[in-house]
Amino acid sequence: MKCQQCGTAMEPDEVREYGDKSICEDCYIDALTPAKACDPWATYTASRLDTQELNPAQESILACIDQTGEASLEKILSETGLDQEDFQREFAALHHMELAGAAQRPGNKKVFVRMVNA
Repeated sequence: MKCQQCGTAMEPDEVREYGDKSICEDCYIDALTPAKACDPWATYTASRLDTQELNPAQESILACIDQTGEASLEKILSETGLDQEDFQREFAALHHMELAGAAQRPGNKKVFVRMVNA
């Protein structure tokens, strides 16, 4: 059997029902706990860590932003190779660490920027 969300093969005992789909455990967890950039408790916790280690995906997002000071979603996805779901998860972590944020530009254009610590 294949997951109706990601297409991964799974054993019958690994199937999870979510809505009208039969999905794998990874997709089930993602469905129940989506990444949220605006999570005050996560930000509070992350900002009090002595060290904040970034994974390679987070480093590539910040490098893309640093090239010009801001980056669109399309630019980040094309330069990092991440899909939108992975980007959202990694960006949420960067936002919680107060390293990156989003900003509106004229024409209702959303861009991602580095946060400036006061």
